[in-house]
Order: sequence, then structure tokens, then C-alpha cells
Amino acid sequence: MCTEDGTFNRRRLLQGFGRAAAVAAFAPAAAALSTRVAEAAPSTWVGPPSPPPPSTWVGPPPLGGLAHDRLLPGSPEGVGMCSDRIEDVFARVSRRVTDGLFPGAVALIARRGRIVGHRAFGTRVRGEDEPVTLDTLFDLLSMTKVLATATSAMILVQDGVLRLNDRISDFVPGFAANGKRAVKVRDMLRYTSGLPLDSQFLDDPDAERVWRRMAEAPLEYVPGTQVLYSDLTYRLLGRVIEAASGMDLDTFAKARIWGPLGMRDTTFNPPAALIQRTAATGFSELRGRVVRGEVQDDQDYALGGVAGCDGVFSTARDLAAFCQMMLNGGRYGGVRILSHQAATAMVSCQTPEVRAADTDVSPLSNLLLTPKGYGWELATHRFSNGGMRLGRTAYGKVGGAGTFLWIDPRRELFGVLLTNHGLPTPFDEPGWNRMLDSVGSAEFFDGIVNAVMDD
Repeated sequence: MCTEDGTFNRRRLLQGFGRAAAVAAFAPAAAALSTRVAEAAPSTWVGPPSPPPPSTWVGPPPLGGLAHDRLLPGSPEGVGMCSDRIEDVFARVSRRVTDGLFPGAVALIARRGRIVGHRAFGTRVRGEDEPVTLDTLFDLLSMTKVLATATSAMILVQDGVLRLNDRISDFVPGFAANGKRAVKVRDMLRYTSGLPLDSQFLDDPDAERVWRRMAEAPLEYVPGTQVLYSDLTYRLLGRVIEAASGMDLDTFAKARIWGPLGMRDTTFNPPAALIQRTAATGFSELRGRVVRGEVQDDQDYALGGVAGCDGVFSTARDLAAFCQMMLNGGRYGGVRILSHQAATAMVSCQTPEVRAADTDVSPLSNLLLTPKGYGWELATHRFSNGGMRLGRTAYGKVGGAGTFLWIDPRRELFGVLLTNHGLPTPFDEPGWNRMLDSVGSAEFFDGIVNAVMDD
């Protein structure tokens, strides 16, 4: 992680936080953040044909054996966990639903290849009686970045179709404008592209023109000099995957990730047959209705619901297969999705030489500015949505509507918490903090770790 002190000499963070310009109030406070610069160099693997050098990740690699090749039901005590403490974790989620902090949730806990807890709470639609079930689908929003986009990119890298040092401008028309010709795939994967948090054009009904305007967006900072979480970056990275593979992102992810993993309920734009099992999120002023089975982000909805930053819907059980695949170093159910090198690179700190913000500021700064892997958020503890107790090599991903997963390789442990809280309103720093407080993700993951008895 980042260990040397430095000064975070930042330019203006954003044109707007994508979903609401109100988050611009965050920028002045963030400008004074202290920073730390990592001692180790990032993984330099760029894919075939050159053999990859050893990973420089500072923790144990993902599990490479087949001892937990498939997830099975199990007892907490059978994998060194305490049943009573797991029940307490679930009781706390239930209490938040009962208190009206969000309508419903599904929570799943697994260790050493055994699912030791899987519960559903509340209702799929606020104010209605339709219960959440274990197979309820949730709008995962930014979890799309790892479930589809980053993983697809790394598959193309290991296939030799794409290289981490390829220029984005070779795949996205118009991207070279405004000094962006040198931005590389690796810059986008690790959130150092130079692009702003987001650019939205909700007043423009022409989707292709919107894509062009996004590609031509000006730089916010010099690429590779700082970390800035960015929906715009991953939205455009999705276009790179489509250009490189010759397939749309949804089709590629289903063919190379979700299908082989048996993730049958994971999709962009859920079909009519799945809508009844899908939890509603919030009310869209633009659409004039409660959103159900449609991505809640209005810009990504306007672009057709398939984007590299948002749009995937899934269940906790499907996500469990994905988590175990990552723990297994890229393999699950007898199928290899990622090479061990690619899986390890994704969850390594890929920004150690980049000036990244200290975590002791706020939950929002933790998301936006702290060290990153390829798509993944890394355990930084203070103000992390994964709490304070996960191992230092843990990694996870949050979705802005109230969905979370975190994986702790050292403990062979992961948890999934999916809620239909919906995007914070307004989507600014106080709104983000209220969402995290309401859902209680830090409490959830701290509770899971507390249930481990053989640490």
C-alpha cells in the first residue's frame, strides 16, 4: 500500500460527479489531502506473447488449487466460523430493513468453498408486500466495472487480442482529441486515465453523438499522475472491449465470464422473464417512474443500458461463483476464466507509484482517490465500505445503489451484501455517507471477520 509521505498537488477534480453536480462541494476539501506513495512497482504484465514477470503484489496470491473448485453448502463451524456471530450479522441487516433504512436485501457469507449463510430480507419494492427471495436480482451499478469490464479486458489481454499498453485512441474514434492520444488501456483499468469522474449529456437524444462527445472529453489531470475513480473512464473502456473483441460487452461477458461460471441470472437489461424477480431501486425524475429492471443511472439508461461502468444485474448466488473464481486464481467449476497472472494482477495494487490520497478523510474520498487494482477497490480500512477488519490484501467493489462484495484471500473468506437502497439523493458527499450509514456495509463485513474463530 502507499507508505511514503508526499503532497497531493491536484487540479480541479471534476466537471460534476456524473449523477449530480452537487458533489463539487467535495473538491475543495479533497484538494488538501495528504498522500502516500508506494514503495513497490506495479505489476508490469501486458499479456502474451512475452511471458509475464512475477507479480509484485505484497500479499499472498489468490488460491490456485482446486480444493474449493465449486461452492457447496456448509456449516460455519466446519470452516472455523461461529454460528452465533453469523446470526448476529444477519440480525443487524434485518434490523436495518425493519427500521426502514432500505426496503430489502440478500446477504451471503462463504469461507473455504462453503456457503455458511445466505438470507433474504424485506421487500423488492418499497411500500409493497412482494418479498425479497434468495434469487432476487439487484441493480449492481458500478460492480459492473469488475463483473464485466475489467475482467473482459484482462481476458482479451491474456488472449493476446489486447495489450495493457495499447492506446485507447486506436479503438475509440475521437478519443485522441484534447491531448489524450497517449492514454493506455492500463491507465483506464487502474483509474489513472486523466478523465473526469463523469460527463453526462442527458439533453442529447443521439446516442452515437453522446459517445463521440464523451470520447472527446478534455483531460482533468495528466494521465498516470493520480488516482481518480471515473465512470467515464470505464464507460469508454467498455467501448474498447467491444472494438477489440468484435462483440458487444453484454455478449462477450456472457460468453467468456458469466456463462462458463454458471451465472445464469447475471445480465445487462434483464428480460421480461426476470423482471418479476428484480428489486426496484429509486424513482427517476427523467423517466418519471420507479426504476425496476432498468439501470438506475440515467445516462447509462439513455445509452441503452449496456455500459462499461454500470448496467449489470445479478443475484448473490451468482456473485458468489465470481468471488470464488477470484479466490481460486481465475478458475471455478473446472473452467479457467482468467490466468493466474491476470487474476493476481487485477487485485494487486496497480497504482503504487501514483500519488493517491490518504484514506483518513471520508468514505467518498476513499472510493475516489485511494490506491486501486484493475477495477477493484483495495482494503484501506479507515472509511472503507468494507470496514476495518478485513485483511490488508482484501479487495472488493461497491455499487452506488447499495450493493457490496469483499474478498479476503488470507482468510479464504468473502461476503456479498445486496440491497435496493437506490442511488443516494442528492448524489453528493453527504448523500454518499448517508447511504453507507443506512446500509451498514462496514458493520456487515466487520461482523463477518469477527465470526472467524481460527484467525
